[in-house]
Amino acid sequence: MTTKAGVSDNKINWSIIQQHQKTRVANSNHLNTTERKQLLEVLRLMLMENESELLTALYKDLGKTPEEAYTSELAVLLQEIDFMKRRLNNWQRPKHKRHIKLGSMSKTTFEHRPYGSILVISPWNYPLQLALMPVIGALAAGNSCFIKPSEFAPETAKILAKLIRAYFSPDVLMVVNGDDTVATELLELPWDFIFFTGSKKVGTIVHGAAAKKQIPVVLELGGKNPCIVDETNLTEAVVQRIVWGKFLNAGQSCIAPDTVYVHQTIYPQFLQMAVEQIKQFYGLHPLEEETIGRMAHEKQFEKIVDFLKQGTIYYGGKVDATHKRVEPTLLTDITARSPILYEEIFGPILPVIPYTNLSKLVNELKRMDDPLVTYIFSKNKRSIAYVKTKLRSGAFSLNQVILHAVSSDNSFGGIGASGFGRYHGSASLDTFSYERTVYTYLLPFNIQKQYPPYQSNDLNLLRKWRRWLF
Repeated sequence: MTTKAGVSDNKINWSIIQQHQKTRVANSNHLNTTERKQLLEVLRLMLMENESELLTALYKDLGKTPEEAYTSELAVLLQEIDFMKRRLNNWQRPKHKRHIKLGSMSKTTFEHRPYGSILVISPWNYPLQLALMPVIGALAAGNSCFIKPSEFAPETAKILAKLIRAYFSPDVLMVVNGDDTVATELLELPWDFIFFTGSKKVGTIVHGAAAKKQIPVVLELGGKNPCIVDETNLTEAVVQRIVWGKFLNAGQSCIAPDTVYVHQTIYPQFLQMAVEQIKQFYGLHPLEEETIGRMAHEKQFEKIVDFLKQGTIYYGGKVDATHKRVEPTLLTDITARSPILYEEIFGPILPVIPYTNLSKLVNELKRMDDPLVTYIFSKNKRSIAYVKTKLRSGAFSLNQVILHAVSSDNSFGGIGASGFGRYHGSASLDTFSYERTVYTYLLPFNIQKQYPPYQSNDLNLLRKWRRWLF
């Protein structure tokens, strides 16, 4: 429904609630962390008391097993809440500095201030974790939030809206469900900060909308995360880590190893070991046994099925169109200029490509967009240093995948085409607040030399005494 002015009733209601959120933040004591900790505790209780219902929703949306859903969604959120509660007092404490210079004395205090009302737009691949992880940081920093979950994970979006409504006042947290038209309407409101996780295409739209209103924004996008395995470090443990990281959540992870580049001398061995590892993880008939999750929506499923045609299926490759499932698949002999070489896969297909010269491989990877993370498995210190120096990415992970992004001690974010801005742990507190400088001049008199009119020799004196003046 719209008003005569062409503005939807929903937008008017959202605007009213947004103003209440801004007022709440403005009236709060920004130095008092008690209320923030209480809100984090309420969020923790919400997750724990409704675990079964949340796991069921995640299964309905993405076919996640309870174990995978708990570890990749709920557990990391609970860890983040615990981390924030432990660190919040120390982080929020103002920092003080005194300055004593020639003819001046001052004191400066640096305070963390919340922005106000924050819009969080979350994706479908981790519909609970990626909706609430930024919210944890935003609440800890003293803000209020609107959450716009993805319509492609409808069950999780529905339960999230129900629980937030039951546990929180709208002036603290609000969930708005709907399709892309709802997101477009939300982007027209005067937010104090926008946090977006999703595709580069939609991220560009969000960034443009924020720029029109000078709204600070964080974009968490994706990219083709390369994974290099050289001849010095092929073990069963290495292959196990890569296979697990690639096929977690049916390959729908922005930090999954997108394509693995294996040194030619160990290429056949890697393929054989990867096949055995897939069998151990998912059995001989993963589609029948439902040991692998499913694509979130039809368009994504069709994209993955098309990718299967762009090389030789070394292992796997079967599809279940009814349930939008695809077997964990190893793809070799990729056709030159195939889209799978340049587009983020975001599904259970692992291209395995041999290389002979590391320098040549790195030069090829440098021509691609910057990814969220570069993975390398090696024991060669020179090779490790070379890859780390030459390739730009949001993170660099040596001899492991995924785990760098699940610890609250590590910040998370991209660079270039994979996004900008960082969060998780202390980085979230910095991101969702602005630092206010409070300056106090302590001398009761003025140094007249700093005021005009200036004398003929004043410039020479300024040059001589500059370092003691400022």
